Amino acid sequence: MKHKYYLVFAALFTMTLAGCSKSGDDVTPTTSTTDLLTRKWAFSEINVNTDTKTYPIQKNTEGLISDDNTVTINKGGTYTYLDNGKTVTGQWNQPTDKTLVLTEAQGEKSTWTINALTSTSLELGSVNVNLTKGKDLTDSKVYTLEEQNAGVTALLLLSSLDKQNGGTVDFTKEAAPKSVQLVLKAKAM
Repeated sequence: MKHKYYLVFAALFTMTLAGCSKSGDDVTPTTSTTDLLTRKWAFSEINVNTDTKTYPIQKNTEGLISDDNTVTINKGGTYTYLDNGKTVTGQWNQPTDKTLVLTEAQGEKSTWTINALTSTSLELGSVNVNLTKGKDLTDSKVYTLEEQNAGVTALLLLSSLDKQNGGTVDFTKEAAPKSVQLVLKAKAM
């Protein structure tokens, strides 16, 4: 479940980083991002961005984010989703208009960048994980827990695309990624 939870939130964070621009940072929205965020979101698209390419994850991602790939962000700072038929509740806050922080019931936090947000669509980006700064993702002296979760989730999703695992991409002909980031797209319900 940690990877499901992290995938949702990592993608949110990654998309925020990709959508930031200096000229847009000074614009005050007419509707607050909090008002736009507070609704039920159906996640329909997941991408893994590497330093060289974007890999769309196949459409059969049923249950990847939650049992039904939906997350409800509630007024008052809570969010809910289904996990194995049970409602899971966490806390959320917005330190800035472009940042969404989700805290799981067990206290694990993930920070997402809000890349795009309207009343009908949401794009989130996870932390961008530099795969070259440590020997492997398990090195807690080099990688934060958030980087470990985002990196492992992204690499697992990439492996699902590999021809050796029944996917459509021959990774023996692709450059090994130096960085990975999750990007999630959702529609309002």
